[in-house]
Amino acid sequence: MGRSLRLAAVMHPALEQRLSRMGLYPGCVLRREDEEVALQPVRVLGPMGEATLSAGMAAKVVVHHDDGHKTPIIEMLPGEAGHIEGLTSGTGLEQALATLGVREDDRIQLLRKIPPMRYTARLGERQRLYFTESVAAKLWGELDGRKIQFANARREHPFVVTAILGGDAAREQVEALGIHTGSTLVLEHIAAANAVQGSRDDAGTRIVITSEDGLRLYLGQDQAARVIVDDQTQESAA
Repeated sequence: MGRSLRLAAVMHPALEQRLSRMGLYPGCVLRREDEEVALQPVRVLGPMGEATLSAGMAAKVVVHHDDGHKTPIIEMLPGEAGHIEGLTSGTGLEQALATLGVREDDRIQLLRKIPPMRYTARLGERQRLYFTESVAAKLWGELDGRKIQFANARREHPFVVTAILGGDAAREQVEALGIHTGSTLVLEHIAAANAVQGSRDDAGTRIVITSEDGLRLYLGQDQAARVIVDDQTQESAA
């Protein structure tokens, strides 16, 4: 059982607005979960067709299901659908989703969860890179005259990176590999990776909280630091 918390304030206007849209206001009771959470990238169907979301992206998009309950995309089952209720993130994810043709209130369906995969690609003429499907999902670019994610790239076809999807953490993660806007990548190989490899690629440790109505939210460490709470567990024990 996690710790019982009462939401006191959110010290970030955009995050405060996003949380309030999902019914989380100062005074509401939350529970911080103690469990470790394993996240996987997902394949979804949106208004503009199929798209791949990294685990971090899928954890921060909350969907209002057709039967009335709400969950982040990461907790949806294959075939489940609904409309996007809101995001627990900054504008980086909002812009990334817009690039993929998905916006708040749009209808979205989970097609499948993606098992850990290892991509091998050439950067330029000589450098070879290895990364997981989470990074591949964040690379948006052009291949054979089409705009696609690198997760859908064809082998031995030059892919020019035109955008890195996500916020500052996503950009830093990708640029640490030497990949920047304007880089040319060539996919060489995709192979299965073990679960530990697959889980390390996506933006750090997460804080998991559950609202009174059962909605679980996944916050990054930087977001959690801006959410001020009172510890109800300690108060009850006093």
